[in-house]
Amino acid sequence: MQVHVFDTHVTTLAKQYVHFDVLVDDKNREKVKEYAKVYLDSLGINVESISQSRCDFCHSEMANPEVIASIEQHGFCIIPLKIA
Repeated sequence: MQVHVFDTHVTTLAKQYVHFDVLVDDKNREKVKEYAKVYLDSLGINVESISQSRCDFCHSEMANPEVIASIEQHGFCIIPLKIA
């Protein structure tokens, strides 16, 4: 499965920095920002607490089995990179 990687950076009003990738297949490309919000909500960060956000297409690559399973089940996969 070919997936598209969206490099995502968020700074909260409390100055917390969150960096993660959102991986999706072709049929879910339009939902990337929605999936990023789902992940942030899971961390207790809601849209109102974000002061800066960027979610940019980075590249496409072949997915490993774990990523494929997540995309098939949820429509996306999140790769956490940094929370500070």
